[in-house]
Amino acid sequence: MNHAPGIDHITLCVENLDVAEFLFTKVLGFEVLWSARDVGSDRSSMDTVVVQRGNAKVALMQGRDKTVKSQINEFIEKYGQGVQHFALEVDDIDAACREWEVQGVKFSGPVKEGRDGFGPLKQRFTYPLFPASGLFIELIQREHGGETAKTFVRSTVESLYKDIERDQASGLERTIIDYDSIPIPVEKKPLKQAS
Repeated sequence: MNHAPGIDHITLCVENLDVAEFLFTKVLGFEVLWSARDVGSDRSSMDTVVVQRGNAKVALMQGRDKTVKSQINEFIEKYGQGVQHFALEVDDIDAACREWEVQGVKFSGPVKEGRDGFGPLKQRFTYPLFPASGLFIELIQREHGGETAKTFVRSTVESLYKDIERDQASGLERTIIDYDSIPIPVEKKPLKQAS
């Protein structure tokens, strides 16, 4: 894929956002880039703080249960606290999505478009990478023309959140590809020894 300049951010699901923020800002030397409270829907939501050190960005998320369990809290219950997804920055999200879809990749919803203080951006999530895994990929396109977005857009985060919440409510477990219909090599190759 020629569309990926690199990792945009990594997202962690945490039980206590204040503790996680303290760890990253006071101990690990990150600075708060963006934060928002009660992002999601009237059914459930999350609080989030995005921290940055150099080019490394980490989004910290804590769930808020309302009428249903937050997808963040459900993730933690199933997999424990930790990495929920990583975001690949692409220069053309539509081309990247078309390329991946030809290979059988499934996305949890359409491309979301929004705008923040730095300019427009687009985002899209895949389904989890592996069966019984919560880890998925986000594609994100931040640069449009002469503008560059450096943080997140509340409206697109809420829209992406609702896609995950919709799938959570259906109870259907999906993966990024259909492992049963795509010919995947099953032969184990011997590992090379380190020298």
